[in-house]
Amino acid sequence: MILDYYCTDHEIVCCRACISDKHRLCQNVLPLKLASNDVRKSALFNDVMEDMTHLITTLNALDNNRQSNLQSIEKSKSTITKQIRAVKSKFLKQIDDLERELTTTLSSLQRKHETEINKQKQEISQVLVNVIENKNEMDFLSDHGSKDQLFIFLRQQVTNIHSAEAKIQQIVSNSQEFDITFDEKKDDKLESFGSLLEYIQPCKVQYKPKKFQQAQINAEPMKNILGFEKETVLKLNTNVVKRCLSVSVTDDNKLLITNIEFSDTKVYVYRDCKDYETEIAFSSAPHGVAVIPGTNRAVITLHKEGSIQFINTTTMTKDNKVKVGFACYGITAGRDRIYVCGESGTIKTLDTNGTILKTTQHGFNCIYFIAYNDLQDQLIVRCVGKLLCIKLDGTLVYSKDVSGIVGLTLDRQKNIYFGGFTTSNIQRMSSDGENCEEMLNKDNDIFHPYGMCFNNDFTKLFVINNDGKSVCVYKCK
Repeated sequence: MILDYYCTDHEIVCCRACISDKHRLCQNVLPLKLASNDVRKSALFNDVMEDMTHLITTLNALDNNRQSNLQSIEKSKSTITKQIRAVKSKFLKQIDDLERELTTTLSSLQRKHETEINKQKQEISQVLVNVIENKNEMDFLSDHGSKDQLFIFLRQQVTNIHSAEAKIQQIVSNSQEFDITFDEKKDDKLESFGSLLEYIQPCKVQYKPKKFQQAQINAEPMKNILGFEKETVLKLNTNVVKRCLSVSVTDDNKLLITNIEFSDTKVYVYRDCKDYETEIAFSSAPHGVAVIPGTNRAVITLHKEGSIQFINTTTMTKDNKVKVGFACYGITAGRDRIYVCGESGTIKTLDTNGTILKTTQHGFNCIYFIAYNDLQDQLIVRCVGKLLCIKLDGTLVYSKDVSGIVGLTLDRQKNIYFGGFTTSNIQRMSSDGENCEEMLNKDNDIFHPYGMCFNNDFTKLFVINNDGKSVCVYKCK
């Protein structure tokens, strides 16, 4: 059927059959002609064009960097070969076998790095060709296509851009600068010519995705959450869940829940944020859980082991485990960084492959919960009786006295929501720490709350409640 409607609730182009099947309850379904009106002047059009240009620029820079590295290695080979031959003249009879061994090793190193770099160049070329093709098609549709065609193509490019960004991020993280030098042996006693040294450093070209704004035609400004209305209580699998601790939502709308008991080594999964689906067992009890935005990956803390472990949220299977070297509890993630907190006020910054980049310390109290404010590039953390706002370089922005240690999340405007275990309430603090108000309390059935999180469109708040024995769902007003 013809795609002639657009659902703003789900941000998807659909047909009449889809509306009756999957969008019956949606309040904002528009005719495609209305939704695509002035599409060439929309923020979405500008964002997609800018992102494509940014992708092409980065891919060209990566390709040039790889070519430069190939030339550098070739030049190094020529220089080192001359050095080897100069040493050869000093040792006469003993040098032939050693020269052959070193030259062979040098060629092997060159071939190894050439193979790896050429493989990366092929990956870069594939992504570059796809992006250029999409850019050319967009240019054509912009000049000659109908508004409907251009609008549909733009919606498709959002997914393509995310895929290209993920591929570029992978290429950048896997790219390294290779160099080979020759360490000439100074001792007159001939045992070897010397040794070949490899110098590997991160690729000089780095990629940080432009912050993709999901611009919407005729979009209204983001509305503040005025209050909450209790909607339901999640039906937990009581055979396995005893007392919940932390909760997070995947990009495909699944809840990941950990338990308090040290004997429980599992993360529990609820599809569509309501129905029990499966569980994932680990080598020790998970504590914190966070989803890496824009990916099919999540990460948990294993505080007894001083480790974190990744999860594939598509297959709900375990991925690699990484030692972080301290008892870690809370965890949060941005698109390109992971932040882990725990004992002695320690916060460690890692890349999305688990490589530790930086360590900071904030007092001596254990930090149990942490959230990342991607708008101000700040971390919000909870320790005993304190809520701290910290810059990514470790500078303290402010410190507030609060009740308890548990529960922390941010809304779309980056207001801070935190639970009071002993006070049985949930408060909201502005991102600058200046204003604070109570949003939920015992009158709303809040009793000894723990972890909490919003769903992806910030229409619902999930609260681990009743001393961890239930998960309450609150509708945002």
